[in-house]
This record gives sequence, structure tokens and C-alpha cells, in this order.
Amino acid sequence: MKRALPTLGWLLALWLMVSAAQAAEPPKSSVSATSPASSLGLGGPTQALTQYKIDSWQTEQGLPLNTVQALLQTRDGYLWIGTAGGLARFDGVRFTSVDATQAPDVASQPVFGLMEDREQQLWIGHSKGALVYRQGSFHSVISTEQTAGRRVWAFAQAGDGSVWAASENGLMHLREGKLVKRYQMADGLPTLRLRSLAFDREGVLWIGTSGGGLVALEKGGQFRILNPDTGFPHLQVRHVLADPHSGVWAATAGGGLVHATPGGQRVYTVADGLPTDHLTALARDAKGALWIGSWGAGVVRMNAEDGRFSAISSAEGLAGSQIWSVLSDREGSVWVGTWVGGLNRLRNRPFTVFGTPEGLAHDNVRAVLHGRGGVSWVSTAGGGLSRIEGERISTLSKKDGLPTDEVSALHEDADGTLWIGSYTTGLARLRTGRIDSFSIEQGLPGVEVRSVLRDRSGTLWVGTRAGLARFNGQGFEAVQAPGLPQEGVVAMLQDRSGTLWLGTTGGGLVSYREGRFKTLTTGDGLLSNWIMALHEDADGTLWIGTNGEGLNRLRDGQLQSIRSADGLWDGVVQTILEDSAGNLWMTCNRGFFRVARAELDAFAQGRIKKVSSVGYGPGDALRGTTFAGGLQPAGAVDSRGWLWLPSANGLVIVDPARLPGAGPAPAVRIEPVVLDGVARVANAGIVLPPDAAPLTLRYTAMTLLYAERVRFRYQLEGLTRDWVEAGSNREAAFPALPHGHYRFRVAASTDGGLNWGEPSAPLDITVQPHFYQTRWFIALMLLAAVAGIVLFERLRARHQHARQAEMERLVAQRTEELRLANEHLQRLSFVDSLTGLANRRRFDEALDNAWRRERRTHTPLALVMADIDAFKRYNDLLGHPEGDRCLAAVAGVFTQAVARAGDLAARYGGEEFVVLLPGVDRAGALALAEQIRAGCEALALAHPDSPVAPVVTLSLGVAACVPGQDGSVEALLEQADAALYQAKQAGRNRVR
Repeated sequence: MKRALPTLGWLLALWLMVSAAQAAEPPKSSVSATSPASSLGLGGPTQALTQYKIDSWQTEQGLPLNTVQALLQTRDGYLWIGTAGGLARFDGVRFTSVDATQAPDVASQPVFGLMEDREQQLWIGHSKGALVYRQGSFHSVISTEQTAGRRVWAFAQAGDGSVWAASENGLMHLREGKLVKRYQMADGLPTLRLRSLAFDREGVLWIGTSGGGLVALEKGGQFRILNPDTGFPHLQVRHVLADPHSGVWAATAGGGLVHATPGGQRVYTVADGLPTDHLTALARDAKGALWIGSWGAGVVRMNAEDGRFSAISSAEGLAGSQIWSVLSDREGSVWVGTWVGGLNRLRNRPFTVFGTPEGLAHDNVRAVLHGRGGVSWVSTAGGGLSRIEGERISTLSKKDGLPTDEVSALHEDADGTLWIGSYTTGLARLRTGRIDSFSIEQGLPGVEVRSVLRDRSGTLWVGTRAGLARFNGQGFEAVQAPGLPQEGVVAMLQDRSGTLWLGTTGGGLVSYREGRFKTLTTGDGLLSNWIMALHEDADGTLWIGTNGEGLNRLRDGQLQSIRSADGLWDGVVQTILEDSAGNLWMTCNRGFFRVARAELDAFAQGRIKKVSSVGYGPGDALRGTTFAGGLQPAGAVDSRGWLWLPSANGLVIVDPARLPGAGPAPAVRIEPVVLDGVARVANAGIVLPPDAAPLTLRYTAMTLLYAERVRFRYQLEGLTRDWVEAGSNREAAFPALPHGHYRFRVAASTDGGLNWGEPSAPLDITVQPHFYQTRWFIALMLLAAVAGIVLFERLRARHQHARQAEMERLVAQRTEELRLANEHLQRLSFVDSLTGLANRRRFDEALDNAWRRERRTHTPLALVMADIDAFKRYNDLLGHPEGDRCLAAVAGVFTQAVARAGDLAARYGGEEFVVLLPGVDRAGALALAEQIRAGCEALALAHPDSPVAPVVTLSLGVAACVPGQDGSVEALLEQADAALYQAKQAGRNRVR
């Protein structure tokens, strides 16, 4: 059946304001629940309490104790929390507890009341009195003696600046921090046990009491008492809150909610919609809604427009239903302090989340399709198909004729026919109220349908995890063709040129045109062969999302890649949607993100080195961060330009014009610095001693709502020239700064670093120098150094003169020694060390010179070559020492025989000798050779093993010529050598 549901508010009507004819009338279906008709939108798009994200903090996250009795947001943006175990300050991320060194009266002690006065002083009521906190210091203003050791619960500041305090020892009036008067029962109070205070707009002070009802202190100084005797419902008033128009609201511990005005009172109880009459705390938000803490039923909201009550308690995720305190902050969040569950925040979601609490059939949303006639279809895995039209939601499920409740892909034809894919049973067709099913028996290659598309030629294509199929009018035909990988098809798109693109689960990207398939893979430049999403932009560029590797851009046949390392928030791209501002939106398994298409184009063209993307994930009040993918359509854009993104925890609806952190960046505050582990306030800069210990600079951003989105960067002038990206880190540590002057600045961003706020006021840091690092000491040392240099130069000059004379003498001596040594070396290089004759090198040089000279003068040149006969036998028989002596003796014969200045006797090698005779013909050379032979024989050196004679003898060969064009040195040597050979052949000891 189908029936009208209560209004969904503008949560649904925001995109479906026009009723149109129903294109595809579904069969009768079951009905799902709808969202409560209550107004919760504190500056945001949401209305129902279910749209609030509940965050919780307990002692594990830094809260002093889980009993939260007082809450206050000061004008600087901090949240102050009074607990049963002490006082803490919270910046949205970090708790800073007050310790015993700062304020022993509240360290680990109960705190009951908080107020900020006009001078921005924080008033703190504790179990025995009250303190004031200003400029980093705590001062007592109400002593234990004045309260008789009883609790101070609340404060209120009058128009004249004086402060009133509600204690369990009466009403106290203070001026300039001094007690002026204490009001007791003798002054007209019905009891000394006071609990709450509030001035109404007429200046009347209203007092909530424990046991005395509600009391008004009139301007004339008289107390007016409202109790059951005067029609007030209860004696226990836990909290009073001024009404912006008239009178006050009072929360009673058993009598419900009371609006007291000069004209009377209005009481609200369970009969009027309150979940309980036992109330504890009150707060009013920026929209005028009244928030009411209860004891046992959680927190209640009273709608400002219609006065209706709605509640949220531990059953809906609140960490406790016994409420101590309630506060509405300046960013639209509601803070709730519980008895034992710690601190809660009801955070207005920046995105509408639409799931089972709001009426969907199931939270696991897989696909969304905006169809004809203003109808939106939402497929779920487990709940069937939800149909949204106007303010009606209906569900089409298995019991209504669907083959399964595990619904996947969706597609609507031009005539309104709806094709419904499933994970388990194939494809269903909804047409004119009738459901037809198609599975493997009807030709599908598999039952898990991931994408459906009808191209412009009218062909219906179906992508399954087992391959591609085509509808033939009656059933399906599995497509198998060259170029088409047999892979699952999860994304399909027909571009403006008519080409059909198919994204597969491992086979790459397939194109189909003119009856032919062609596949692109990683070998062609794809980042991955697993394609998740396809999108064609207005310029005809095809964007290709992959399963973990990033994004590809295909334009004019060229593939470019954009990865996480290039600036993408995530490498998984499960859907690609484009908004009216030219941003591409993509989902992944940890949220969703956006990046400007112009930046992606610029990166692909090499004009920028990195893209800037902004992600939205766990810190953005989502119910979950796992979004749908691997099917189509895994996202849609409605007529307003809002994005519908299916996730495992409901449907997320995003208005691109209203994003978290998109406004001005929050102000940044530098907190007390930490030096060597000790915190110190730095109001006007800090001065550190020499050799300063490690310095830690803590900072924060003044936003509670977007605290987890804040990114920081800082600059320490004097040390860092550029800004240092700190990410979400809220402190900067410097191990030891050199002496000098520095200025620390920090800036914040809530949009992923696209825009940075104004830097904080700089913190001046001075590190004092040691005495030896001061200017006067350095100047003195410079003067001393100059004087020392002058004296040293004078002594050095005197010594230099003496050294110069000595050096000149030594240089002259060494020069002469070097000349003699060179001459000696030169001689050694031309002399044979054994015989004293010229060596082979000297002979070759002399022969070459003599040849050129005699050739110029046309005079003869003769050579005598000699060899000791049977010298090897001599050497072997008598030994090498005797052989050396024999060579030396024979060399002496040559030395005596060669007497002319131009002649040269040389050792030619081994036992061979040679004589160069310039200007001598053959006859003269033969005579000299005979003289040498006879001289050697005359030595009478015994040769026991000579085949020639009993003594050492020589064989000599003579050659002579007149050097000319036809001869050569080599020829002359060969002639002499040949003559020597003839002498040996002729019997040795002779000349030839």
C-alpha cells in the first residue's frame, strides 16, 4: 500500500517543489518512516534532530571527569568546562586542565558555575567559593568564610557592572570584585540554597532555588516568591534563562518547564510533549529554539516556531540521559554535559544525511537516480528501492514484486521505463506498474548487474560482473567480440561524438564505435585497468576514475594522469560529478572530495605542478565515510545543483555553495609557551636566558565546529624565511634557538589550505646572549685582535728581513748544487755503469747526429762493431762477477784506442761494443779495429773454455760510407753487423 507521510520539512522539499505527472507508476508498495517534523536548523540545512552529529568526549580524551556541571563559551572562542573533578578549557581538539599550581581551589575539585563579564573576566563557582580568571591568573573573589564552605552555583552581571552570585549560603552582591552585601532569609529569601540566576530584559533578577521555588528581586529591592502557593508548579528550580521578549524560563525538578512573565506563567509538562517533567538546564540557540536538559530523558528541543518538543537521549547516541548542563555556542552546536557520560556535542551537519531515520528503506545506499516528473529513485543493498516524490517516500521491495531487495544499478528510459539492477538476481524492468525480471535464463552473462545504459541509437547495454550484454527486445545477448575483454563492466558513458565507453574491473577502458571495440590499458597510459567512474565535461574531455591509482584525463587521444602525489585527496575515484562552478566531485572509501577542473586541466598541460583538492571525511559530521562505487549511477546532481552521494550509512546531500570551512578562516591564538616542560604566559613576548632549553609554541584556531578541519602554517622570522606547513599539528617545537630576536606568526585554514586567514599577531621572542656573545664584548675582542695583529706584523717584518738574507744565501747555494746535480744526472743518463763507456742511448743519439753532419759535409762515416768471443762460456764457467770484470777490462782497451774528440766507444749490449768514427773511411776504421783486437788479446785474460785461444779475444766488423740520400743509419748498422758475422764465421779473433 501507499500512503501520505507527515511532512519531511524542506529536507526533501528543497529539490522537489513542483509536482509533476508520474512517469512510471510503481506497484503498491510498503511505506518507510519519514523524518520528524521538527525545526533544528541552526544556521544549516538540517531540520530534524536526526540530522545532528553527536560527538562525545570523556576522561580518555582529556576531560578532567565525566560529570560535566557547567559550560560556557567565552568571547575568545574557547569552551570552558566545569566538572566534578576540576576546570578545563577546550579548543575543539585539546583540553587544557587547570592544575594546582594555577588554582588549588578548583584543581581536581568540583566546579558548578561559569560566567564571563563585560571585562572578559571568567567567574568560576566552586564547592567553597568563587574565583576570577583574568590574563592567565586566578584570584579569589568569594572566600570560604563568606560561603561558610558551601557551593557557588551561578553568576549574573547587572547593567551597572556589578555581579550577583547564587550560593548555598544566600545571594551575594559584588562590586569591583568585592562583596557588597549577602542576602539571607532575613532579607526575604525563602531559602539560602540558591541554584541559578538571570536578569530579564526589564532588569529584574530571577533566582532559581532548591526548595524555595522561583524568586524575583524587584528593582526596589523586594523579593517576590513564586511557589506552589502562588501557582508555581514546583519548589525545586534547577535553571533560569531570560526570555528575549519578556520574563524568564524556569526548569524545575519535577514540575516541568515554566515561562514566567509579568502577566503570569505558562507551564509545559509531559502532557504538552515533554518526555519528562524533571528538568535540569536551559539554553537558547541562534534560531530561538529552547534547549532543555532533563534528568533521565536526555536533551529536549522546543521549536521556536511551533513550540513542539523533540528529544534525543542515550537511545539515539547521546552519552547519557541524565543532563547537568546545556550550552548553544556561536557556531550553532549544542553542548550537553552529562552526569556520568562526559561531554556531548550535537553538531549541525554541514551536509544533509538521509537514511533510515529519515525514511529510506535501508542505510546502505548504492545508487541514486533523478527521474522524470520530479521522482528520485534510491537503490539500497538490503532494503529494496526507495521512491521519493514531493513529500512522499515509498519502498518497492521483494514482497512488492522485485526479485530481490539487494538493488544495485539504475537506469530510466525516455518513456519512463525503469531498469533496476541487482546484486543477486539480474535485472528488473518496471514499466506501467508491471515488473519483469531478466536473469541468466534470459541471456544475461551474470546476475550481478553494475551498470545499465541506453545509447542514442536505442540499444540497451547492461554491464555485469561477468561481462557485457545487449537487449534484443525480448531478452539479452552476451557480447563477445575482438577487442572486448571478458571482464565486469561497472561504468558506461556515450560521449558527444557517439563513442560508447565501458569501464571494466580489470580489463581497462573499452571504446565502441562503428561496430568495433578497442581497449586502452596501463600500457597505453591508464593508471589502472580497474575503472570505477566516467565523466565527460563540457569541453569533451573524458575523465576516468580508477580504483586506487587516481584520475586519468583523455583529450584529443592523449592520456594524462593525476595521482594522490599530485594533490588528489584520495586515489580511489568511485564517481565523478561536476557542479556549476566547474568543480569535479569524487567519492572514495574515506569520504568525498572536490577539485577545480581548471586546475586539473592546468596540471595536465604542465602549467602547474600540483592540484589543490579539498576532502570531507570523518571530521565533517558524516554518519560514515564509505561511499558507494563499482556501479552506476553512484551519484547524481539535482535540479538545484546539489549532489546526491550514496554511502553505506545513508544518502549524503551536498550543497556546493555551502561547505564546511568555506567561510572566513578562524582567528588564531597563541597559547602559553612551554619552556623546558613548564608553561608560561606570553602576553607581550618572551625573553629567554642564554642556552635556552627546548621551546614549544602552542597555538589554536578559534573554531569548535571545524576544529578537526583546521590546518596550520607558521613562520619564525629570524629563523625560517618561508611558511612551514604544520598540518593539523597545534604546536611548533624548537630544540634550542640561537641568541637573537625572533617573531612567531601562525595562520589557519579550514578549506584544505586553499585560503589562509590573517596571521596571528606576532609573538616576539628574545634569546639573551652570553656575555661573550654581547656586542660590547665582541667589540672589545675585535680591538684586542687588531692590536695583536699590528704587533704581530711588526715582529713578523723584523724577522722577515733576517730570514730574507738567509734565504737568498740558501737559494744561491741550492741553485749551484742543483746545477751540478743536473749535470751529473745527465752524464749518468749517457754512461754504462759497468764499463764506463757510453751507453746505447748515447750511441744512438751520437750516430744520428754524426749521420746528419757527415751528410751535409759529404765526408765518410765508419762503424766498428765488436763482440767478445765465446763470452757466454766464460761467464758460465767462471761466474758473473768474473764476467763483469772481463767486460770492464775489454772496455778499457776501447777507451785507450779511441782518442779523437769526435770518436765514440760505446757498449752496444751484453758483450757487444761499437765504435763511431766520423770522417774516417773504411781503411782507417780497419786499422783501428785491428788495434783494438790486438789490445784485447794482449790483456791475456785466461779463457779456459774458448774454442779460439786460451785467452779472451775479440771479433770485429767494419762498415763505412759517405751518408747520402740513398743510405741510412740502419743500413750502416746492418753492414757493420754483417761484417762482424763474417769475422765470426771466419774463425773469430779477427777483423772483417
